[in-house]
Parts: sequence; structure tokens; C-alpha cells
Amino acid sequence: MAGVLGLSPSVSPALPRDSATVVVLRDRADGCDVLLVERHAASRAFAGAHVFPGGVVDPEDGAAPLHGASALGAAAAADRLQEPNPAAALTFWIAAIRELFEEAGLLLARRDGLVLRLDDPATRGRFRDHRAALLAGATTFAAIVAVERLELATDVLHYFSRWITPVNVPRRYDARFFVAVVPPGQEPLHDERETISTMWAAPRAALEQARAGRLVLAPPTVRTLDDLAALGTPAEIIAEARRRTVTPILPKPVQVDGSMAVLYPGDAAYDAAEPGATIVDDPRGRRNRAVMRDGGWQSLRTP
Repeated sequence: MAGVLGLSPSVSPALPRDSATVVVLRDRADGCDVLLVERHAASRAFAGAHVFPGGVVDPEDGAAPLHGASALGAAAAADRLQEPNPAAALTFWIAAIRELFEEAGLLLARRDGLVLRLDDPATRGRFRDHRAALLAGATTFAAIVAVERLELATDVLHYFSRWITPVNVPRRYDARFFVAVVPPGQEPLHDERETISTMWAAPRAALEQARAGRLVLAPPTVRTLDDLAALGTPAEIIAEARRRTVTPILPKPVQVDGSMAVLYPGDAAYDAAEPGATIVDDPRGRRNRAVMRDGGWQSLRTP
């Protein structure tokens, strides 16, 4: 499990690559469903795991035509991300929309002021062709946006959290997590390359499936699902995203009492722990971590 999720030692820390992740929400009677995509077993990151759609920021995401098509301005993006460079900040929003389209077939966009719908067979087929060409490297995201005269609905993405891969992992990411509601008239579809299946699940149900061994979830996914389950509906989750001040989370993988754990800031053992070390727990200390139990990661928090 640890190797599958990338928790293997590294001789010297690698620089984390900027990336963007989208937590897609859907209303349900008793809260919300969240979209999870299953990574191919040969994927470079989180192989075989169920994750939220996302990936590395591409240089093209900084292209002027894409920034010009964004509903959210660069200054607002910088303010929300707490980034000094407005253009660099907006690039995360663009990357989030592109990656969501590539990995799950959902496109957060408008045309002529209306939300882009893909429930018409001709339109759906055309955008599936666009996506296939993009994945094959035969076109660019900017070209698709231009030919379809799209406005990118960056304003419906809400900054939720920031996760930085532990320093003792060879392939590292600095991932901004966004939340968004699934657009009407669109259904997710995996790409058969990086992602091999898609599923909707209530956050608590996904965690229960992971505990039963039916899903593989990485620690950031487990903690995010735990947060979503506590918040409730998509509207409540988005309201929380608008309120919160995001601070980076740099997990520290350790061994505790013969088991793997991943410590988060605020855990009593976090500050003194060295990544990869074996630690002795103080039973009176505060817990803020993921723990490996029965082959899967579980979230553990105490007051």
C-alpha cells in the first residue's frame, strides 16, 4: 500500500511540481456525492488509487489566450491563493479546468453567457473528439477554447486546501485543491489512459469502502473526504471554502508502534518528527494524522 501511494524513501528532497486538483460535488438528499476516478495501475502517481481528478500545471496553462478566456481575473486568483504573482496564480485555475476535462470529461465553461451543456448528442460527440485530440497531443486546450468560443468558468472553482508531498517521496507535488459543483448536462467519463473508471459516492460511503478494502485512497483523499462528510451539502462545502484561510499541509510519514502513520501540522508529534523515522507517541498528545489500519489509510483527529 505504501509503495502504491508513493510513500517510498528518497535520498534528497525533490522540488514539488505545481499541480491542481478538483473535488467535484453533486447534490443528494442527505448531503453530497463526490467524484472519484481510478488511476491506472501503471500511473506515475497514485497508481491503482481512487483520487480526485487533477494533475500537473502545464506551461500552456499560462498562455495569454486562456487567461483572457477566464471568468476570474488574475488579481482575484492571486488574492484567493495568497500568491504574489497574479498570472501564476490564475494558471492554477486554468490547470484545474483543463485537467478535469482531460481526466473526467467535465468542462467548466460557458458559451454566449450560458453554462456549457453536453447532453445534446452532437455537442457531446464534438467535445469527446476535442478531448481525444487533446489527449493524443493533436490539439491544445487553448485551441479548443478558441474554436468553441468558450469562457472558462474559473469563478465556480473554490480554493479548499493545499497539499505538499512529503520530502522523503521521490515524485513530489504542490497541489491546490478546489471544490466545484458538477455542471448541469454533463456526465463524467474516464479517459482510459490515466483513469480507468469513475464513481460517485457520498464521502462517508467512500471512506467505508476504503476501510472494507474495496477502494485504495491516499491520505490527502481520506482527509478531504472526512472534511466533506462533516460539512454536508455542496452549498455548505462551498460556503466553508469561501470562509477558510488555506494553510499548506506538508505531511510527515512515520512509523508509530509498528504501523505506518502520516502526521499533519497540529499533531503533537509533528514538529519533532523526522520523515521516515520511528516515533514514540505520547498518549496524552493531540492527534492529527492518517493511520494505516487493515491495509488502508484512516483519518484520526482528537481535540
